[in-house]
Order: sequence, then C-alpha cells, then structure tokens
Amino acid sequence: MKKWIFRLLILLVGLAVLGPQPFLLLNDFHQHKTIGAVPLGMTDRFEIEWLHSVELTPWRETYSVHWLRGMELAETSFRSFGAGVPAELEDAEVTVQDGWIKVSGLHDRRESILYLVTRDDYLLRVSGRQWKLSDVLPLGTSLELSVRWFPWWYRFVHKLETKGSDG
Repeated sequence: MKKWIFRLLILLVGLAVLGPQPFLLLNDFHQHKTIGAVPLGMTDRFEIEWLHSVELTPWRETYSVHWLRGMELAETSFRSFGAGVPAELEDAEVTVQDGWIKVSGLHDRRESILYLVTRDDYLLRVSGRQWKLSDVLPLGTSLELSVRWFPWWYRFVHKLETKGSDG
C-alpha cells in the first residue's frame, strides 16, 4: 500500500514539474500564425492598455487566469467615460483611484480576446514584464489572445520576441 502512495506522489510531482502549464498565447487571427507565448501561473493576471481612439485617454483591461476555466475579464479601467464603457454593471464595483475609473468584479469568461492593433500605444503586461505590441507585431494585426496549456518547454519554442531582438 505504501509503494502505491509513493508512486502516486512521484507521478503528481513529475506532472507538476514537467507537465503542462498555462501560457498566454498571442496569435495573428487572420494569418493563423503564432506570434509568441508567455508562461503564466495558474492564478496570474495580465493587462492590455491602449489609448481610446475617440476619447484619447488611457484604457486598461485586466484578465484573470483560472487553471480550470481559462481566462476572464476581471476589471476594466479608464480615465474618462465615452464609447465602449460598460453599460451594465450589475454585480460590478466602481471605484476611482489615482484618476482611473475602475470597474472590478466583472467575471466575464472569455475563450479568447481580439484586438486590432493599429497604433503603437498598445501595451501588454504579464507577471511584471511589459511589451509594447508594435515592437512584437506589425501594425494592422488582428491580435488574438487566449490561455492554453502546453508543456513547460513551449516557452523556449514560442518565446515572445520583440522586433530586432536576438533572443
């Protein structure tokens, strides 16, 4: 009986160390091409920030990663009201912090997110790292973000690179 428990423990540790883990996958939606992947923890958050095309004020969306459910829009923050501001805030909490209007508690599950990156002001933040998306992909790209599970070594094969970097 004890050998069975030991073998199960070794299997679980092996899967945790060598098994699949979540990645934020960046794809070119129209070309069906992988741009890169960023390793995530099972409960990480990531943000996309850009200037609103009409209001010309910063806008930020924060997504939570859930190891079983993929990802969900957790909160959105903006500097001024205008086009695209959530209209139905039934269970959400609205606060103002440092000039940002923050709508949190959204829990809006998403399979993927699509952004048309047309200007050089789009930023991606993941686990303390930041990428200017115009340094990663050509302007005009329909960027699809999703959370997918891959083996731990996937980070080396599809590392998110900036233009002109050597790795």
